[in-house]
Amino acid sequence: MDDPLSFGPLALLDAPSRDGLRHRAIARKLAAGEMLIRERAAGEDAYLLLDGTLRVTAAYEPRMLAIVSAPALVGEMAAITDQRRSADVIADTPCALLVLPGRELRRLMELQPVFASAMHERADLLLADAFLKRRSPLRDLPSHVLTPLAAHLRSRVLAPDQLIDGTDDDIYLVRRGAIAREGAAERTFPGQFLQRAPGERYAAVGETWIYELRLSDVAHTIVRYQERLRETASRLTDSSRVRLRPDCVFIADSDLGGVLVHNERDRAVLSESAADVARLLDGRRYVSSLIAESGLARGPVIEALSVLIAADLATVA
Repeated sequence: MDDPLSFGPLALLDAPSRDGLRHRAIARKLAAGEMLIRERAAGEDAYLLLDGTLRVTAAYEPRMLAIVSAPALVGEMAAITDQRRSADVIADTPCALLVLPGRELRRLMELQPVFASAMHERADLLLADAFLKRRSPLRDLPSHVLTPLAAHLRSRVLAPDQLIDGTDDDIYLVRRGAIAREGAAERTFPGQFLQRAPGERYAAVGETWIYELRLSDVAHTIVRYQERLRETASRLTDSSRVRLRPDCVFIADSDLGGVLVHNERDRAVLSESAADVARLLDGRRYVSSLIAESGLARGPVIEALSVLIAADLATVA
């Protein structure tokens, strides 16, 4: 990249502003496995990833959120929203970055409305993406299935005490204010998620901003993915051979609830025993051999293979 500060929203800055930001930026390098950002920590700086790959993880749920490859802007939510860090960010490979001071980014947002609008729009998209990948019922879908669903998120502003119309199982992310279940003292506050229970009514507590996802809008996508899993499983016979894509990486981490298998674009979380099977996928072994070598029943092996194929991490040889 000729000018790293011409990436994303930064390209909307005028030349003098980019030069000033470049002067204030600090070069930083990370070793593989080094922590860049810790969830819930204080901090306001953003980072421009120039080289390498970062892994974004929700530390307290736990949940794998994204694999980020250069060039990329990360950590900017804290600068935009003035809130604590929303995820762990760890170097998957050696990385080179520029540290962009959050105070300077906010100053430029005040001076240049077009840049500010782009940064706020980016923050909304990141929030929407995290909404889907963290505690929503859709969080286990592969990245290439899940990411387009963000287009179905509806941004709503509710007046105080306004009832939230919707149907059972709709889900909400509170951005500002709070949601109360009618007749109950419990509240759902900013950054928290709520799935609508059958027969219950919900109202805004004060002016409330939410993201709403109506499952009826995305049901066809979920059904289509489940059908693909079933179809893939039905095509896998004892004589089938499956090859794992060569760029896949395995990360054994109990905080992730299993073993993360990923490349730069896609991800899947498998049990440790299923991950052991995935490591054997050289395209030469038959499914029957995988079952025999793993000591697992046929069902779990077929399920693991189907998940990897549906996530585009493996192909039928």
